[in-house]
Amino acid sequence: FAGRTVVRSADHPNPYEMTLPVALAVTGWLKTDANTATCVEPAGWTVGNYDVYWSGGMRYGCAATAVGTTGTIQLDGGTGDDFPANGTTGVVICKQVSINTQIDGDAIAIIGVELSYPDSASTKVGHLDMQDAGNATIKEIDLDANELQVWDITGGDSNVFTGNPITETLASHNDTVNTPILKILSLEDSTP
Repeated sequence: FAGRTVVRSADHPNPYEMTLPVALAVTGWLKTDANTATCVEPAGWTVGNYDVYWSGGMRYGCAATAVGTTGTIQLDGGTGDDFPANGTTGVVICKQVSINTQIDGDAIAIIGVELSYPDSASTKVGHLDMQDAGNATIKEIDLDANELQVWDITGGDSNVFTGNPITETLASHNDTVNTPILKILSLEDSTP
């Protein structure tokens, strides 16, 4: 991570680095209700859970399924902002990437996350949903391109990662051209 220099010691680091696939722009947006909408099938989509981005909002963990043979998909459920109005343009969907993580939030000394793009002027955004083994969210994080976020627990920051261990991190972003690299580095001290 670039920028701030902090020296911390602990038992072990947990580094994760993952290239995220491009997001998909959609057309023909039709809102049914706050958490249900349909759109024209974008090329390259597959059934699964998606995060949905639009100007001024984002909803994560929406189930995407084909609507028969109509050439449309339905997005349903999830958490976050209410879906935007019918006809909204600029809606982007990104299938959640599952990252197998073994982060013990109670033992974190310091943790940092960054959505890294080759273009330092990128204004794209992303999202993390850090979950325990029962799929309960421990911490969800909104990301801005190339903006390092650090929680220095040893240095006095509040530990917002406590609770059950984080065993899965679901990640996405809203760039339909570039493939950013997600970086997570957790330094943990398990010594009682």
